This record gives sequence, C-alpha cells and structure tokens, in this order.
Amino acid sequence: MSDGLTFTFHGVRGSVAIDRADSRRYGGATICISARLAEDHFLVLDAGTGLRDLQHHLPEGDGALTFTFLVTHFHWDHLLGLPFFRALYNPANTFDFYANPWEGHSVEDGISGVMSAPLFPVPLSDAPSNHNFISVPAGAWEVGPLTIRAARLFHPQGVTAYRIEHGDRTLVLATDVEAGDPSSDESLIEIAQGADVLIHDGQYLPEEIDVHKGWGHSTWEQAAEIADRADVGQLVLISHDPERTDDGVDDLLAAVQERFPNTVAAYAGMQLDL
Repeated sequence: MSDGLTFTFHGVRGSVAIDRADSRRYGGATICISARLAEDHFLVLDAGTGLRDLQHHLPEGDGALTFTFLVTHFHWDHLLGLPFFRALYNPANTFDFYANPWEGHSVEDGISGVMSAPLFPVPLSDAPSNHNFISVPAGAWEVGPLTIRAARLFHPQGVTAYRIEHGDRTLVLATDVEAGDPSSDESLIEIAQGADVLIHDGQYLPEEIDVHKGWGHSTWEQAAEIADRADVGQLVLISHDPERTDDGVDDLLAAVQERFPNTVAAYAGMQLDL
C-alpha cells in the first residue's frame, strides 16, 4: 500500500435510505465510509446501507480480511448494511467493532440488535466470522497506521465523533450531531481543532431547524460555524436529508460555500485523499 490514505464514501444519506430519480447523483444509501489500511485490513466508518457497496471493492478470493468499524451510534440507518455484507459470513474474516456503550447496553448489544429476532433471521452470533466488540477508549488508540481519538456529542441516545490521524494529516467524522448544545459544541471544536477535513452533519437548512429541534441533526450554517471555530481546512457535509433532491443539495452547498468556501457535499462514490 502507498503512504497515502483514500477514504471512499459508499453512502451519505441521513435517516433512511431512498431511491428516487431526482436524488441519484448524491446517492440514496445511508452512511458508510471506508479506507484500506493494508492489503487485508479495512477501516469502516458506520455500517449504513452503503456498506453493501464496499463488498464490490474487496479483494477477490477467500483470503482473511480484517475490518475495523468505528460506529458513531446504534440507530438503524447506521447499521442496516451489516446483515447484508457478504464478508460477515466468511469464517476467515475478523470484525472489530468500536463504539460507546449506551445506558447499560454493551457494544455487542448495540451492534447485534439490528440482526436480532424478529428483525432478521440470522443473529450476528451465528455469522461465522470472528467478532470483537470494543468500548471506545478514554484516550488515543492505534489502528494500523492510524491514531484515533473520540468524543461524545449531542444526539438522541448519544453519538460519537472520531478524530483519525494519519501521519501529519487528520480527518474528523461528526455525523448525526445536533449543534447548539454548548458542551457538545465545545467537545467537537476541541477534537476537530486544526483538522484537515471535518465531515459534519448538514441535514437541514437554517429555516428548517425550528421544527426539527431534538431530532439530532444540524444545519449547514451550524456546520460552517463549527468548521470555522475549529479552524479546519475543508468541510464535507454529510447526512443529506432524505427529502433533499440533488438540486436541493446543490443549493444548500452554494449557500454554505458563501460562509465557508472550502466545502463540498459528500456523494456516493466520492473519494477523499488524506
């Protein structure tokens, strides 16, 4: 593998997967981002329905692969790709799931819930691959060539942001965060400080937020403010509203670029080099 690291966006939609002709340019699958750390090792950020696309980018053959998942939270739209990911059913493969437990429920409880009866006929415990469930450490930890840190942010039932450092380059994922909570905002600004890339929830327009308070998402304006305060290099908006058409995302992007020029809107198939 080269020294560089490429993140591929397999799904970028928020809340629920969609399939509409007016929204196919940005894509309808829910959030999943991956990076190949070694020939046999993949980092995966969330396991939304976009995870199914990753299986088309894996090495051919039956060689053992390791998947390190950084799971932001346990809501269905961030886990629904897992039951349908072919690599999960290969006994040679290993899955390391990092997440923050929630109110007495273990990481295993949170991950396996999406495959529990009667929601799915095969429980995760019956999938023949190897599974490890790891609570997010309090400090930094290493995954392959990466140093990772995490912070808990504001979202119904909680959400975790991840800071991923690769050499002197840094990417932060902060999806499904509702801006406006002072403690959460400060935690995010701290963990994102000076990052080259901040991937931030931008589900709503400013005029939409009043009817969506407590839903766990941010406006593009709030994302831009966090990016500015954290002095990040580039802002990537993600978690596009399932009702937002491609043209609507274009309009939203044009608006945020007036506030924070180095902004892009994530789309399925997008690649970002770190």
